[in-house]
Amino acid sequence: MAEPAPAISGNSAKPAKAPKEKEKPTDWSLAKRLFDYVRADKKRFALVLVLTPLGVLAEVMQPVLLKIGIDDHIAPKDLDGLGTVALAFAGTVLFAWLSASLGYHALQKVALRGLARLRSAIFGHVMGQGARFFDKRHAGSLMTRTINDVDAVYESLARGAIQLLTNMLAIVGMLVAMLFLDPGMTLVAFLFSPIIYLIVGWFRRRLRPISLVIREKLSELNGFFAERIFGMTVLQLYGAERVSSEKFDVMSKQYMTAYHKSNWLDAGLYAVMDGMSALATAAVVYWVALHFDPQLGTSAISIGVLVAFIDYLGRIFVPIRELSGQIATLQRSFAALEKIFQLLDTDERIPQGVRDLPVPLAGAVKFDGVRFRYGPERPEVLKGIDLELRAGEVLAVVGATGSGKSTLGKLLTRMYAGYEGNISIDGVELAELRASAVRDAVTVVHQDVWLMEGTVADNIRLGDLSISDADVRAACQQSRAAMFVDELEDGIQSRIAERGRNLSSGERQLLSIARAMARKAPIVILDEATASVDSMTERQIDAALEALFETRTVLVIAHRLQTIQKADRIVVLHQGEIVETGSHDELMAKDGRYKVLVETGFAL
Repeated sequence: MAEPAPAISGNSAKPAKAPKEKEKPTDWSLAKRLFDYVRADKKRFALVLVLTPLGVLAEVMQPVLLKIGIDDHIAPKDLDGLGTVALAFAGTVLFAWLSASLGYHALQKVALRGLARLRSAIFGHVMGQGARFFDKRHAGSLMTRTINDVDAVYESLARGAIQLLTNMLAIVGMLVAMLFLDPGMTLVAFLFSPIIYLIVGWFRRRLRPISLVIREKLSELNGFFAERIFGMTVLQLYGAERVSSEKFDVMSKQYMTAYHKSNWLDAGLYAVMDGMSALATAAVVYWVALHFDPQLGTSAISIGVLVAFIDYLGRIFVPIRELSGQIATLQRSFAALEKIFQLLDTDERIPQGVRDLPVPLAGAVKFDGVRFRYGPERPEVLKGIDLELRAGEVLAVVGATGSGKSTLGKLLTRMYAGYEGNISIDGVELAELRASAVRDAVTVVHQDVWLMEGTVADNIRLGDLSISDADVRAACQQSRAAMFVDELEDGIQSRIAERGRNLSSGERQLLSIARAMARKAPIVILDEATASVDSMTERQIDAALEALFETRTVLVIAHRLQTIQKADRIVVLHQGEIVETGSHDELMAKDGRYKVLVETGFAL
């Protein structure tokens, strides 16, 4: 469900309430939605749908050809034409094999291409969501949807679904042929079909919820594993490996238990189907015995019909038995599909405006009566904030943890919607702007620097191809990052390890400043890092910040007194409200909240 648009001109716009629980989707509705992703390969899919029934028809014809060969040629000892029947039989065998091979190859292409589209759709959908979406979900669950669940769907689409279709067509085709050969014997053979139908339905209803539990447990396992891997250094420093391993074992056993239940049901269904096959064969043998005349030593059923019928029984119960495993596979796949489409149906994107900012952009920001809470049941974080940031001004926002400092930056960057009041850039309401216009106007130097595996240039550009190598080098010079980048073997083309493991904390901070300087955004939000660095690196960071302050409008979420004192103006937040405003000297003279913060080292 999409979030409501933020308030404009004082109108209230609170976060949306959770939608009512929807009805569970049927297997057919899930299959129809999945077909949208293979529709582009409908010609290949049509080839599969043509080859499959033709291959089944060739297989169904084989026992009939056996019956013709026995009754028309072998029994009456008329061997003329038997070679033709034999060639026809060999031809049907070859055609069935070719159609199955070509159909399977075409289906593999359809499945792989379709599921690549589905995986891309999931990734693109997730990338477009607002911050609320990620607040409520673990990275592991999103990874499971994109990788594991799509793989489960592939297993069904590339193998289970077409095999199920083939088996159903084979069952119907052989049933028609058996009715043609001997209706009475066919009815006896399928005397237990109502029981089979009821048993399959019973197992199917129990397999689906267990399959959903399996997907959920796998998602939890992936999330736990990813979280521990990212925090491995901390775990090892505090000796928490054993506790984490024990918890992982518990979660792994829960996953294993759910899978065992699924396997037990799968095996039970297969065993029951095997038993039904044996009972049906016994019933047919009894039926044949009833039609045997001991005095004449003959039966009303010809040898050819009997051989063909036994051949059909041997063939038809193979797909019937396989149906159990295919149903289990399909239920696991439909459970995965249900989770995937639940994710795709969740829309918490930030509402888009349609306006652009005026050119040239001055960079003035205004908060007017802004109120905000992170959820309908959560406490109010901002309580009527009135704040103006003049173009070119450096404004430091200070306050205790939880006072709402970082929330100001998150609202200004449109990470969250659903606020009351007005936020404007150069007089244009934030909610009316296109997302790209906001990104062009506002950039962020994050407290927690995120670096990806790639080159220095890649991490500064972050996919913005308008930033040239020259721009990257200039940004490194301005941010003082060049002092260590130039010493790297390949300069800006040097590789950075995952999360910047091969860089120091200070070097990562300098790259974060370079990332902001490489962009022409006139407004910068500096979420100042709290991590301690050595004195030389701290001087480099301070010099980089001074260069940033000279050219941009800066909103500083401040933690260090040295940075705060450089601001043109200081705003003190307390429990979501502005309680003091002024310069450092003015606020210290007031002997108020700011002085308490300074004296405690901003540790409140």
